Amino acid sequence: MSSPIFWKDLPQPKSNWLTGNMSEFQDENKHLILEQWAAESGECFKIRLVNQWFIVSTNEKMNAEILKLRPRFFRRFHKIDQVVGEMGLTGVFTAEGEPWRKQRRLTVQALNMKSVKSYFPVLEKITQRLMDRWAKQDPQKPIDLQKEMMRFTIDITTIIAFGHDSNTLEDTDDVIQQYLQHIFPMINERITSPLPFWKIYKQGKDRQLDKAVKELKIYIDGLIRKTKHLMEHEPERCEHPQNFLENLIAQQMVKAEMTEEEVFGNVFTMLLAGEDTTSNTISWTIFELLKSPDDLQKLVHEIDQTLGKETQPVSMEQIDQMPYLNAVIQESLRVMPVTPNLYMEALEEVTVEGLTIPKGMTVMMQNKVANTSDTYFTDAKAFRPVRWLGTCPYHSTHDPSVIKTFGAGARFCPGKQLAIYEIGMALVAILKNFEIGLAVPAEAVTERFAFTVFPENLMIYLEKREPISLISQQQSDTVEG
Repeated sequence: MSSPIFWKDLPQPKSNWLTGNMSEFQDENKHLILEQWAAESGECFKIRLVNQWFIVSTNEKMNAEILKLRPRFFRRFHKIDQVVGEMGLTGVFTAEGEPWRKQRRLTVQALNMKSVKSYFPVLEKITQRLMDRWAKQDPQKPIDLQKEMMRFTIDITTIIAFGHDSNTLEDTDDVIQQYLQHIFPMINERITSPLPFWKIYKQGKDRQLDKAVKELKIYIDGLIRKTKHLMEHEPERCEHPQNFLENLIAQQMVKAEMTEEEVFGNVFTMLLAGEDTTSNTISWTIFELLKSPDDLQKLVHEIDQTLGKETQPVSMEQIDQMPYLNAVIQESLRVMPVTPNLYMEALEEVTVEGLTIPKGMTVMMQNKVANTSDTYFTDAKAFRPVRWLGTCPYHSTHDPSVIKTFGAGARFCPGKQLAIYEIGMALVAILKNFEIGLAVPAEAVTERFAFTVFPENLMIYLEKREPISLISQQQSDTVEG
């Protein structure tokens, strides 16, 4: 944008005189309709959802600047705070100002690189649990990969964050997962609803949400009580907390820095954030590999060469030794970011990239458009992991700075490193131990937006791979014959 303009001067997609753009802005495809509108109206436009106006930006420079201007000039859309607050989730995700700074410090401590490396035994344990579960799977019976990955990440998150093994991979009742899957879709629906209809009349989905939140609160309250009891009897844990929850309670018991509500809200937030984005990224990555057999085979070869007879990584350093694995993960994060939409509200009038944004205006930042634009990446819409190796034609146009999967600026996601290792651990173990294939046509797998984007109907077949020693011996016998 070369000259300063006001938001009212921005173009608007075709709309209805009464509801504006609301009828097209459906809950399950919000990210896709924003992409469609961007193709029609340009990289910055306005929309009206009944009685409220929004700016929509796919402009990479504008989006990056807005993230850098947090927390002084922008905050998350206030309705996110309201909706999440109604559920009792007053954690670091929605906190602003001084409460955010205090809670952010504790979260960063729990998720810094030193802490992440200490979590490797947990990754080993849960990964082996997943392999054992899948080894019993009937190869003729397809599984829902996204739901399996949710179990995997829930088990990791509850041990690392709370010191409690929920063991959803072996628990057939699967209560936690059932309740968690109600939360994000309803947050997604309510934050852009023109009126809080659920406060006037509760539909079935609202009652389901209330039940899910109630049951999860009972679960989390139980974790907090047990941890407090343990720390009262082992006071040394206050000086040397062994997980995120113990750290929070120590701040409450010793320094009185955390309220009961903040402890609860951060535990709930960690549980939600820890399982959803990571499980969806693993699922999308496997889906992309299954559509690209050459890349799948290259990765399997690298895994076999690196692990030898091992069935899963024995250290984080071993994961770091696989450049093609890292390239696959980075490419998946680029072509299928699971958090494509970010909503930022201006705290005062501010001009960003020549656009004057008034106080109280919310900017919907759509980040996938830049990720898949030829302006920033060669053949941008194609899944090409090799572009991340820096030695191919795909590297001629390559600008990773536009990717905002983990946010940017002061509120960059502190869980990035743990998420990357979880994703890597899962991919390596799955491909080392199993032959996998789609059980449905690729086009039958659809994107569903529920605050994060997950693959719906991603059904796959599993078949146990032969041990590498046997494969090598068979190949040797063939050569000699």
